[in-house]
Amino acid sequence: WLPKDTLAERARQDRVPYDLWHKQGHLLAAPGKSVDYEFVARHLREVCDRLDVRKIAFDRWGFKHLRPWLIQAGFSEAEIEQLFEEFGQGFQSMSPALRELESDILNGRIAHGGHPVLSMCIANAVVKDDPAGNRKLDKAKSSGRIDGAIALTMARGVAPLADAVPLDIAAMVA
Repeated sequence: WLPKDTLAERARQDRVPYDLWHKQGHLLAAPGKSVDYEFVARHLREVCDRLDVRKIAFDRWGFKHLRPWLIQAGFSEAEIEQLFEEFGQGFQSMSPALRELESDILNGRIAHGGHPVLSMCIANAVVKDDPAGNRKLDKAKSSGRIDGAIALTMARGVAPLADAVPLDIAAMVA
């Protein structure tokens, strides 16, 4: 998601066709100059009402600010506890998820669909290693935005294992 009021400016700044991707339906634009928690909560409610969502990974850092908006959007406390799964951005959470995602990609178990935003994020992603051989995606070393790659990695980290069924990535990161 990007703010609608600054979409054209960000497209020029990043030299990426965000405005075109928005017109084509590949990128959501939040009304105004920022993406606020209310917009995110309402969107998640719509997605959960439309799709069979099993888990939503979240970065624990900002969740306390999102939670009240989820309740206002119609999520019950029980639904929040069942659906939302804490997922750190460090090596401990990211390394196993990244390993599973790479395995899925290498073994053809990903249905990517040619999504341009995800393609850009994956192309920009840089992996960082720690001394123990654990890995995570590194925003600081990446050449551009990688939020979609991080969201995909987090989604894969909380997704139930599927036996030989291709994962629908568009639904996982939508």
